[in-house]
Amino acid sequence: MHVRKIRELFEALERFDRDAVAALYAEDVEQVEMPNRLKPEGDRRGRAQMLSDLERSKTILRSQKYDMKNAVGAGSLVMVEYEWTGVLAISMGPRAPGDTLRGNCAVSLEFCDGLIVRQRNYDCF
Repeated sequence: MHVRKIRELFEALERFDRDAVAALYAEDVEQVEMPNRLKPEGDRRGRAQMLSDLERSKTILRSQKYDMKNAVGAGSLVMVEYEWTGVLAISMGPRAPGDTLRGNCAVSLEFCDGLIVRQRNYDCF
């Protein structure tokens, strides 16, 4: 069941569908992004900031794709490996509009009452 919700999340993120994404997260969700090349200090966000960042990403990316490779779960916790690709809409450093960014990623998602309550991202760009 939780894997189906994660597929729904990935599909909503690909469409930049704020309402569909919001419907999958608890009001008090916490997302932690571990340090990576794009965010050397990592990040910690709540629901409002996550949704705001999704809106902002529509101005940065033409499109994005989440390709789920593996998922394993135990109880309320699911770990997912996926490949993320994003096509730039703007210049970003040495990258030009139309260039594709890639990341090999893993995410830990915890559920309560069918909603995501905790998310930890381990992104390798």
